[in-house]
Amino acid sequence: MTPTLPVPVARQIAKLVSRYIVHVSIPWERQRSRMDRAFSAVKLPKSIAMTSEDIASVRVEVIRPIDGRNNGAVLHVHGGGFTVGSPSNIRIWAAALSDRLGVTVYLPDYALAPEHPYPAGLDQVTAVIDQVMNEVGAASFALSGDSAGANLALSATLRRVNAHKTLPACLLLVSPWLDLTNDRLDDPKLIKRDPMLSPEWLAASATAYAPGDLENPEVSPLLGSLDGLPPVLVQGASDDILVPDANEFVAALEGKSPVTYNVGVGLWHDFVMQVGMLAAADEALVNTAEFLIEHCEFSRA
Repeated sequence: MTPTLPVPVARQIAKLVSRYIVHVSIPWERQRSRMDRAFSAVKLPKSIAMTSEDIASVRVEVIRPIDGRNNGAVLHVHGGGFTVGSPSNIRIWAAALSDRLGVTVYLPDYALAPEHPYPAGLDQVTAVIDQVMNEVGAASFALSGDSAGANLALSATLRRVNAHKTLPACLLLVSPWLDLTNDRLDDPKLIKRDPMLSPEWLAASATAYAPGDLENPEVSPLLGSLDGLPPVLVQGASDDILVPDANEFVAALEGKSPVTYNVGVGLWHDFVMQVGMLAAADEALVNTAEFLIEHCEFSRA
């Protein structure tokens, strides 16, 4: 897949997303519809099939190679501040990963706040993880998420840790948002560098998701115990307003769980999802695939 956009152009697109989609002055429903329209023209490779299934009473997009390979499973939880977004946001990334590894990628379309505040989305994600992992086996199952989806993926994993259940073989967190109590105003230089997210939008999303409950460790996992996690790959970006969360999470795992941390210098929130548009995103996909192969019992067929 050949990158088509220079970094400065891609950064300008991120700024447009901030201005016209994820902006605190725009009603949630309009943010959602604009985001859906932005990704509606995305076409998957001809080597990939997409279906929609009902898993644990949740609509889930399922992406798999058409050649019949079924080497394992990745369940990815999309981002969007718990308030916007859908599986369409990350189809291209999911398709590229599925094509590369021959795995099936599950994308749950979980309930969004403020209509469905915590714990609705987390409960749905947890239920889908339970069913898929039971079907494919933990050793061949990886769990991932980006942004708020990384929060949900981590919180769902910690639920399994606390319940003494079998864990996913590994965990992938992309641009994770892990502390909703942070108002993000402490670093004006980072705020200025970030082309996509604003402190105001994050604060509104946090309040919509868990009003009055932001210190709950299931809402802000950085405030709770991180013991007992499987191997983790964290992919961050130096110009992401949420990069302090990634830094703190990686530091907290020292001596507890194996963790690999990759940071895109001069890049922004969720750049990893822009496979085929940015060389750095394509490189991140290679790193993701290598990590998954190392830690999951994926078939090499």
